[in-house]
Amino acid sequence: MTSYQSQDVVELTIALCQIPSGTGDEAAVIDYLDKRCQGMGLSTKRQQVGSLAGRDNLFAFCKGATPSILLTTHLDTVPPYMAPSLSSDGKQLTGRGVCDAKGIAAAMICALQELMEGGVKEVGLLFVVGEETSSDGAKAAVQNFLPQVQYVINGEPTDLKLASSMKGSIVFELESTGKAGHSAYPESGFSALHQLNEDVHQILNYAWPVHNQFGATTVNIGRFEGGVAANVIADYASAKGIMRTTEDAGKLEAVLQGLVSAHTTIKILSSSSPMMFVAVDGFETCVVSFGSDVPHLKSLGEPLLIGPGSIFKAHADDESIDVADLREAVSVYKKLCLKLL
Repeated sequence: MTSYQSQDVVELTIALCQIPSGTGDEAAVIDYLDKRCQGMGLSTKRQQVGSLAGRDNLFAFCKGATPSILLTTHLDTVPPYMAPSLSSDGKQLTGRGVCDAKGIAAAMICALQELMEGGVKEVGLLFVVGEETSSDGAKAAVQNFLPQVQYVINGEPTDLKLASSMKGSIVFELESTGKAGHSAYPESGFSALHQLNEDVHQILNYAWPVHNQFGATTVNIGRFEGGVAANVIADYASAKGIMRTTEDAGKLEAVLQGLVSAHTTIKILSSSSPMMFVAVDGFETCVVSFGSDVPHLKSLGEPLLIGPGSIFKAHADDESIDVADLREAVSVYKKLCLKLL
């Protein structure tokens, strides 16, 4: 087996980002990391998520040891794929996943390697699929796949600040049904697109709560589609959205349901309430508005959230990360693990 005893976080990030892994298509990058972890001398275990063979969660741990700390992040990315590129001065990486979250995965692997070299075996790795949509990987991971640990350190871009609190999220789909007809005769049909537009207007303009700790509850409709032609009354329309929650998710789901008409249904794909995190001496903190896998992994152990890179570069068409931040992240993850141990 090829040896990966000596690995560089930048080289590893580039290698991971050269493998496209949009949500639902993560099998190839999981295969690569499985072999890479085994090359480090780690034991690995895989868990299939959904119906696609090879689309697995990957758990890696030191042989003969049960981890008390889990370093974890996701390997799926948002579209479109963008090949990684190192700037001419070697100071910045660009490409899909360098910030969110393959660079983070690389930093975690390199941190574990240094910990192992120092004789520490109580830290494991968990790489999951599906975070960018419904967190189906994280939801599956807690179902008789992993041992209980003391701490779960989740990686997302936080500028290497330890999150003190995090908004929750509600990922939802809207579907509206109508009756097709000729657009010259509105009475001949009922437009699902017009109805859905009114429902979305109600959702976007509702006075959602503002919390003194978490800030404002926000909603984004990221996709809207339906109909077949400009001169045909649309008999079907759909939309996809996400709410960043600052109060109990169950209460906000009920409000959502009450804002749409009888012609429109809401399907909740993922739901979580806001969270507070434990403080760790010596680490700068921040409040984050984005969602993560943390609410679905918290049953495994006490969660923490930290990672290199800026959330404002994640999902962007110029996604990038400073090489210096990637290298510092290796030290930060190592320091945090040693502090918690």
